[in-house]
Parts: sequence; structure tokens; C-alpha cells
Amino acid sequence: MSHRDTVVLLPTGAGKSLIYQLSGLFMPGITLVIDPITALIDDQIEGLQELGIDRGKPIASHFGWTAKQLEDVQRTIAQGGAWFVFIAPERLQMPEFRRTLRELTQTHLVNLGVIDEAHCVSEQGHDFRPAYLKLAANVRRLGKDASDTPPLSTGLTGTASRAVLKDLLLELGIDLNEASSIIRPESFIRHPSQPESYQSPSME
Repeated sequence: MSHRDTVVLLPTGAGKSLIYQLSGLFMPGITLVIDPITALIDDQIEGLQELGIDRGKPIASHFGWTAKQLEDVQRTIAQGGAWFVFIAPERLQMPEFRRTLRELTQTHLVNLGVIDEAHCVSEQGHDFRPAYLKLAANVRRLGKDASDTPPLSTGLTGTASRAVLKDLLLELGIDLNEASSIIRPESFIRHPSQPESYQSPSME
């Protein structure tokens, strides 16, 4: 909401999804959310629906869509018919989705590029998912609007060691020296009223 690229570290259940949901609703434009696995995409869509928001559109191969169905979904997105679009990082490398984003940004804004479970950028990108290493550049380049303004980049994670956090900031192109670019609570220990206790490795 302050128009800063950020990495947000919060424990499980502390409201990371709420951050992009509220920001996406308050800011004009479409929010692009990148998740590492389809199960998380399903969870995010279900979470929006429970809040009465039915303008979330996932694109994932596990739906088993025909070419026509995929084309219809991408047309809906290109025409601004979604508030939240959920994809895996590899989707940004597919020509048909790139065309969808280019068409979308001719008439609409992409307000946020949200990298959910952002530690995957460092932990998976260097090994078996190189699409993660091109993620920030692709979001900024393909999400630019007609005035050449790229979307903000927001990384959300509950698990990031100091080494992973440093690498994450580097790969996302976020200023390492800007303290306000990293948002985290004083403690990662969950409140006693929550069902489980959680301690982030970043606090060790």
C-alpha cells in the first residue's frame, strides 16, 4: 500500500494471504499471485470464495482444461475479468500467457506481483525450477502498463534463513540496504490461542 517492493516474513496462520488480498482490493488493477504448487492455488481460491470474492482466476494444468477452456480463461483475464490471477512461476514463460498479460496491460493495471512461499525462489530456483530466477524480471517486464509502470513486487514467506532472505532479496531485485523493504514481526512464536507453535529458522 506504500508502493514499496517488499519481502514479508510472518509465521503460518499470521495473515500473509490477507496482505495481498486487502492490498489487491484497495489498489486499482489486477493482482498476480505466483504459487509453487497447485494445492496452494486451490487453497487461495477457496479462501477468496469464503470471503465472498469470486473474481479469482487460476491457471494450472491440473484442471485438465481443453485448449478452448484455457483460451476462454485467458481471454477473461486479458479483458480484466479477474481481480486475482493465480499461476505457477513456469506459466510466465509460456508464450500464450505472455500474450494474455500484454493484452491485459493495454487497458488495465497489474498492481502487485505476489510471490507466495517466496523462499522457493532461493531454495528451488537454483536447482530444479529455474523459472523462479527469472520471476521478478518477468513480472516487472510483462506486467508493465501502457505508461511503462511495472507492478510492485511482494514476497511472502514464513520460512527464510538469513542466507535465504539475502538471496531472495537479490533475486527479486529488492534493495538490500532499504530496511523498510523487509517486514517481519518481533517474534515468530504464534499466540497461545493458536493451535500450534511455530518458530522460524530465521530467528535461530
